[in-house]
Amino acid sequence: MKLSSKKFFSLGLGGLLAFSMVGCGSSSSSTSASPEASTEATPAASSEAPAESAATDEVVKPEKISMMVNGTFCDVASGQADVVNKYKELTGIDLEITTIDHNSYNDQLALAFASGDVADVVILSAEYYAAYATQGALADITSYWEASETKASGRIDETYIDSLYIDDTLYAFTPARGNGCITYLRQDWLDKLGLAVPTTYDEYIKVLEAFTTQDPDGNGQNDTYGVTGAGIISTEAPWTNYLPEFWQDSYPDFYEKEDGTWVDGFGEQATADALQRLKDAYSAGIIDMEVTTNKTSACRDKFYNGKCGAFTYWAGKWNMTIDENVKNLFPDASVVAIPAIAELGSYTERQSPVIAITSKCENPAGVFKYLFETMVDGGEGQTLFSYGVEGVQYEMGADGLTQLADPETKDTTFSTVFVDPVLMIADWTDKDPIAARDERISTSNDTFLASSKLAPVIVSNDVMSNYAASLKDIRTVIVSEVVTGDMTVEEGMASYQEQAGSMVEEILASLN
Repeated sequence: MKLSSKKFFSLGLGGLLAFSMVGCGSSSSSTSASPEASTEATPAASSEAPAESAATDEVVKPEKISMMVNGTFCDVASGQADVVNKYKELTGIDLEITTIDHNSYNDQLALAFASGDVADVVILSAEYYAAYATQGALADITSYWEASETKASGRIDETYIDSLYIDDTLYAFTPARGNGCITYLRQDWLDKLGLAVPTTYDEYIKVLEAFTTQDPDGNGQNDTYGVTGAGIISTEAPWTNYLPEFWQDSYPDFYEKEDGTWVDGFGEQATADALQRLKDAYSAGIIDMEVTTNKTSACRDKFYNGKCGAFTYWAGKWNMTIDENVKNLFPDASVVAIPAIAELGSYTERQSPVIAITSKCENPAGVFKYLFETMVDGGEGQTLFSYGVEGVQYEMGADGLTQLADPETKDTTFSTVFVDPVLMIADWTDKDPIAARDERISTSNDTFLASSKLAPVIVSNDVMSNYAASLKDIRTVIVSEVVTGDMTVEEGMASYQEQAGSMVEEILASLN
């Protein structure tokens, strides 16, 4: 589906900076402390070659490409320098990477754009892509993609690229689909308590109650609980991904119905029902008491350390990582990724994050050809940005590629440089070079794909942008006060109507 920019953000860079402050992890200001990972945005490419016109057949190779990345790109400790060196060996281009801590990335990115001191390439979540694109902050790459050998090859699932067009113009590229979160349970706890994998909400609640009250770890102490989560409502779309079994058919944000009418999902009965389920579970002590302040890292640690038996997190490679980390402390433990329960129906796959060339870049055609296309070339470049560097992140044997221990942690297998091969939208020219994919990865990925749906497209306009920060704050506070405090669901919904009713009406009028 090609989207119209008329429904998207029309923010000045000052507005984008303000908007970013209510996005992912805006309360944190920490950045990577590594010398190689500067906390300041890298200046635009210094290639002396001028940008090519769309009609020019010959693309000039840039001497250097700067790229600002978050935690989705492998960091210094995991072998980033080796990846950069290998990229230069393949292309002859210096790739200068600025790594920003995930929790402060959006804030730092907005500052970089506002100052004009921004990298050639940036990573953008779906929540921010249209905002930057419609403000002229991103280069138009339509002609580069349409005329590319990559597109002509037929190896790309163009569905995900097509979804990025705004008024028939392409401002970003994605080498992978968005993925989503799936619920993991301690299988050994289920076995010890004689429980099956839950398939309904009632069964799920019984499992959580048993994990809380029946000493599943066998240590004779009342020190476990059912489930943890990084917030009751997430800080970014798709909002409900960390406690999906409770949210079920609620989508607590604006969305478009099949008849084309826009509605406020937060004000619907489905959200009130979800809040009641969450409140009941929290009151019963089966949800982590620190759920409102948890970061994802804290949730992972709690699950690894056996504090809880359920945890919803990313599908695919994270299944292997989670299982290995649990086994490091409890060798006899096992983890299972479960299908969506009946009332939930489907997990939610987020809109794909993108890589975009900024309008400050002097040679966007060269960056597209020698970086973007290299990432999905079906051969050496695709291997590099997926599996890494031979001898560092993987080794090659007679049967193919085998991933090595992560250079940073040593006790876990290296995951991926940037493009998860399980999620990539490009076929290999020959075949996937991996000798054998870990069964935990394949099972989690296949289970998620079998029961997931794509999140609604993130859209906005001037009216929405004016109220975005206020609405997010109001919703977050109400959810917290209803679930963990003394406010009833009815009082919470009435408070929402009182505080946000006029804003919601104005937004819906603008969308409809």
